[in-house]
Amino acid sequence: MQANRMIRRTQLLATLALVVICATTRADDTAIDIRAGKIIQPDNRFLAGVCLEDVNHEIYGGLYSQMIFGESFQEPPIAITDPRVQVSGMWQPVTHGTAVAAFSLDFRRPFTGVQSQRMSFIRGQGNVGLENCGLNHWGMNFIAGKSYEGRIWIRADAPTTVVVALESREGTKNYALRQLDVPASNWTQLDFSLTPDASDSKGAFAIALKSPGSVTVGYVFLQPGSWGRFKELPVRKDVAEALINQGVAIMRYGGSMVNASRYRWRNMIGPRDSRPPYPGHWYPYSSNGWGVIDFLNLCEAANIVAVPDLNINESPQDLADFVEYVNGPADSEWGKRRAADGHPAPYRLTHLELGNEERVDEIYATKFNRIAEAIWSKDPRIILVAGDFSYKRKIIDPDHIDGADSGIQNLNGQRRILDFGRQHNREVWIDVHVWSEGLQPSADLLALPSYVNAIDTIANGAQHKVVVFELNANTHGQIRALANAISINTIRRDNRIPVVISANALQPDGQNDNGWDQGLLFLNPSRVWLQPPGYVIQMQAQNNLQQLLQCDVGNESHLDVTAMRSEDGKTLVLQVVNSSAAQSAAISFSGFTPSKSYAHVTCLIATSNTAANTAESPDALSPRESDLDYGLNDRKIVYRFPAQSFTIIRFE
Repeated sequence: MQANRMIRRTQLLATLALVVICATTRADDTAIDIRAGKIIQPDNRFLAGVCLEDVNHEIYGGLYSQMIFGESFQEPPIAITDPRVQVSGMWQPVTHGTAVAAFSLDFRRPFTGVQSQRMSFIRGQGNVGLENCGLNHWGMNFIAGKSYEGRIWIRADAPTTVVVALESREGTKNYALRQLDVPASNWTQLDFSLTPDASDSKGAFAIALKSPGSVTVGYVFLQPGSWGRFKELPVRKDVAEALINQGVAIMRYGGSMVNASRYRWRNMIGPRDSRPPYPGHWYPYSSNGWGVIDFLNLCEAANIVAVPDLNINESPQDLADFVEYVNGPADSEWGKRRAADGHPAPYRLTHLELGNEERVDEIYATKFNRIAEAIWSKDPRIILVAGDFSYKRKIIDPDHIDGADSGIQNLNGQRRILDFGRQHNREVWIDVHVWSEGLQPSADLLALPSYVNAIDTIANGAQHKVVVFELNANTHGQIRALANAISINTIRRDNRIPVVISANALQPDGQNDNGWDQGLLFLNPSRVWLQPPGYVIQMQAQNNLQQLLQCDVGNESHLDVTAMRSEDGKTLVLQVVNSSAAQSAAISFSGFTPSKSYAHVTCLIATSNTAANTAESPDALSPRESDLDYGLNDRKIVYRFPAQSFTIIRFE
């Protein structure tokens, strides 16, 4: 690791051969005048946020420690060439030797959902089985000497024995094997542990019969032992630690996933193997194995502020019960259920969003207000968030909006929600989503201040905030990193929006079946790595000081500049996005005197705007750091910002 840092520093020093730090300025240098004595107002906000959603299998196949994909056999069968072979689509039929097999789907008595998987060893020698290689059949990561925990729900008409195994995906190598006795009964739960004797980053899990007989399998679970999970949670340890290392301060769990008609919080509690599958928004065979309560457990363990999003069409009573479940005392009806589920203490949830990208009109406002009344009767401290849409046109008149993309012609729905909040003396937030791709501010971003103005106009004294819970794009390369930096800088300077969250938190490498190719943190079964926009989150988190400063920049500049100072006045940070060619700037201060003769520079720069990191080169595009010397008596520092880069200069 130390060697990598030295290499990156050497690379930066080479890159900075064109950078000059001195007291001499030129006529074409852009002037950056930082007025450290002019504090605009305190800047205590969450701008290093991410949105977690099961788009592109962020959860089921990603963050969730469950290694089996197709856990309850709900996917339709693969193409049938033999009538005796009907196998749920995420599984593969396996036969060895002279064994004759039959595979069918059981619709009459499924363990859960609409079907379970039956397999039969009819005659011959060898074995008959089912193989699972995880998401998209990519393979599972096995580490030699490390334990893996599993569970299977199985049914047999006569006593028999099945074998569970960790093996190579071709089935030619066996790494661990366990025999399980299956009684003649209805559904039986069998737990097991397997420890492979060799490592394989593309392995498989198998269930097999080694003698004639039949079984029906309803559910399979496999995960790393405690060594590979984050604080004993059903969460991949490497992914959770990468989120923490990224500096994520606040995380939203929601998005279009919550709009699925059967997305209901009650289906996400209790034993995960008995939680019903459902037709999700992004995947028609979604798992409730990891849900909103698991999200709260993760955020609590990782010290991240949690903002769950729930379906606006849940009943007021259902959502009041949710709030009692998460925040109620242990002796309340739903608090007792929470304690029974393993969490005696309340979660102390502070924010809850209702719906995602909704048309906030009279119909939505009626639903929101009814739910708000029920929730505030359980916990008046909850800040509710209205799931609004995006606005690409500036809003001049809140009563007559011309051409808003969501089809809304006025803000009457927002007005009703704000009025209701004021009547109950409760704070309400309104969520607007912003497009963040390209080297120039998007139409959404340019229209955002006018939307905040319009909401302020109609608030009539109601406690409220406008928040951005999704910065969206369809790329994860350097251009999206620069766009995110521009968006966050712009919103920070406006200083009225307390939360900015970038979508999407995660993305399995090579998984993009819906256009949202925008993961900040990429992963495969064996590793995790940041993409350029993820590094922007990290850089922002590491340099988020408390006071926003006035900063004047030359009119002809392509530089997007924000300056901040610590409350004690000892540290000053300059954040600069250069969306054009390399550009020199003369940086001057008033009201701040550095105590050190050098500044620390962190620079995210790429050879092209499409550049991104890969599993083979996960650190190819990452921030370069160096300490840059200057004279303490110099009143101006001339620095050449590299082309299409995001740079943070930290003075102390």
